[in-house]
Amino acid sequence: MSLNLALFIVVVIFVVGWFAVGTHYNVRRGEAALLWLQQGLPLIGGKTTLRWLGSSIVELKMQSAKAPFREAEVLVVLEPRDVAPLWWIARLRGRRDLLVFRATLQQRPRIELEAHDPKSWTLGAPGKPEGWESVTAPAPLVALASRSQRAVADALAAATLEGCPLVRFTVHATAPHLEAQWRLDQLRKHEPREVFEAMRGIGSLLS
Repeated sequence: MSLNLALFIVVVIFVVGWFAVGTHYNVRRGEAALLWLQQGLPLIGGKTTLRWLGSSIVELKMQSAKAPFREAEVLVVLEPRDVAPLWWIARLRGRRDLLVFRATLQQRPRIELEAHDPKSWTLGAPGKPEGWESVTAPAPLVALASRSQRAVADALAAATLEGCPLVRFTVHATAPHLEAQWRLDQLRKHEPREVFEAMRGIGSLLS
């Protein structure tokens, strides 16, 4: 066997083995997150549709959510552990496992807001809408808003859980109206009912 062939075989075994182990680990992480979420999802909606998008994203959709929401979805966004080069690059960029909550309100929100942690990876690039102004936000967030400093402060305060800073928080006039992102490991230190009660409170505050 030539040296080149031997090296090729070793690389193939490494890539395939890493993919299998990384996929298995992500599936276990996703299943653990789903088990945790089960205790809180009934606060948001009843029937939930679940699907895996690859091995790194779990999507939970509630087409008929409870008030103050019309629709809602939860995404468990995991690091791409199944592909070694992508995982290493993602880690260098600050990517960690995230939980993302998105919802469409029954009424259009009274404010618009874009807040994010500039040192953390977020799902979706933060926007800089024209005419919006910088507003005060809990560290490490930086925030822009259309108006109403007091309402913005109230919404950010309601979404801030102890020991679990937001990675991104947005409120927009177009659906989905509300989006909140946290690091999954930090969020799971809280009871899921506490997390979703906070989201319902924000929804009521914005309506």
